Amino acid sequence: MSCQIKVVDLNRLPPADEILSQREAAFFQTLRFPKRRVEWLGGRFALKELVRACCGASYREIEALPQPSGKPLLSVGGKDAPLAFSITHSHGWAAAAVSQDERFIGIDLEKIEHRLDAWAKDFFHPSELTGTGDRFLTALWTQKEAVVKVLGTGLSLNSYDVRCIDGKPFFFGPALEAYARLGRPEILLQTDEQIPGFMFTLAHGH
Repeated sequence: MSCQIKVVDLNRLPPADEILSQREAAFFQTLRFPKRRVEWLGGRFALKELVRACCGASYREIEALPQPSGKPLLSVGGKDAPLAFSITHSHGWAAAAVSQDERFIGIDLEKIEHRLDAWAKDFFHPSELTGTGDRFLTALWTQKEAVVKVLGTGLSLNSYDVRCIDGKPFFFGPALEAYARLGRPEILLQTDEQIPGFMFTLAHGH
C-alpha cells in the first residue's frame, strides 16, 4: 500500500488567493462562518501539497470541489485526477491522504476527549465496545468515520450500519448495499496518534 499523508496547522496557512483556483475561490466565498472557511481551506492546502508532490501541478491547477453528495471531486489541469484521496480536520488541524495505488481511501482525525457513556451507547453498537476509555472510544470513532468516507454515503447512514470491531469493518443495511456497489473490497484500517492528543485512522482498499 502506497499512501501519502499530510497534516497542516490551521494557524499556519497561506492566504486563500495563493492556494485556490477561481472556482474554488467562488465556493470559498459562500462559506459564511470563519471557522468553516479555515477548515475548508486547510483541507485543500493539505491535499494540494500532496498532489503537487506527485503530479507537479501548481496549487491553482489542482481543484477539489464538492459534488451534490458532499464528496469532493479532484481534478488537475481540468482533468479528473487518477488518485484516491480523503480530507479531514479537527481542533486546529487538517489532514489529507492520497494514493495512486489504492482505489479507496478514507481518513478521520479526532481530538482525544472525554465522552459520555450515553454518547458511546448511542453511536456504537454493543459489539464494537470491546474496550473502554477516551483513547479507545476516540480511535473507534475515527475508524467508523474513515470507513463511511470510503463508502461515500455522507451522513445518510445510521451509526450502527458500519461497525468496527477489533480493527475490522462490518456492514449492515444501507451500508452493506453501498459496500456491495464498490465491489466488496477488503478495507484495512490503520489507527495511530499522528499528532499528540489526536487519534487518526486511514481506511484503504483496492
